Amino acid sequence: MDNPTLKLEKRTAVGGGKAKRLLEQGLVPAVVYGRGFGSAAAQVKRSELKKFLKTNGKNTVFKTEFAHEHDLSMIIKNIQYDPVNKEIIHLDFQKIDSQETVQMHIPVRVSGEETYTKAGHSVLHQLNSIVVECPAGSIPKYAEADITGMKPGQSFTASDFRFPSDVKVLTNPAKVILTIKGRHSEPDAEEKQAVAEE
Repeated sequence: MDNPTLKLEKRTAVGGGKAKRLLEQGLVPAVVYGRGFGSAAAQVKRSELKKFLKTNGKNTVFKTEFAHEHDLSMIIKNIQYDPVNKEIIHLDFQKIDSQETVQMHIPVRVSGEETYTKAGHSVLHQLNSIVVECPAGSIPKYAEADITGMKPGQSFTASDFRFPSDVKVLTNPAKVILTIKGRHSEPDAEEKQAVAEE
């Protein structure tokens, strides 16, 4: 399957005030960097960026033409959001080779949660993404936390994720991703112990 494309343009307007004007014009300022490439200022149309992210997500290798180079392979390395309106205000793009090893933040996607909420339990989310290291051509779109079959009181940790052999999880294996909490009407372990001792 061919990589998707995203059009990047060279940016001559640099600096805080000029970046603000670009945003008002529907353009998002960015920086492009990579091995043997150096660093260059860029910009991308907000409408095209939103369409790209909706279709492909953040962790997708894409093709572009930039700075007189054709068919560049790139990834979105970082997205900066406005703290108030949550709009994207800056991007970091990294030029890569499909076999180049990269480190990426991967969003967590939970499956099997409905079973617990319908039973009156709650699922406490503690980490929304993890860091992985892998070839650029093998970046997972998400990290699936399948909690099917778990019991109230149990936690899903970073060590519980399952990926292909070329994807290495860098997040601390003991880091708790989520915890299943029992119904409020159910006594926890300490309460049960106290009752048993009375």
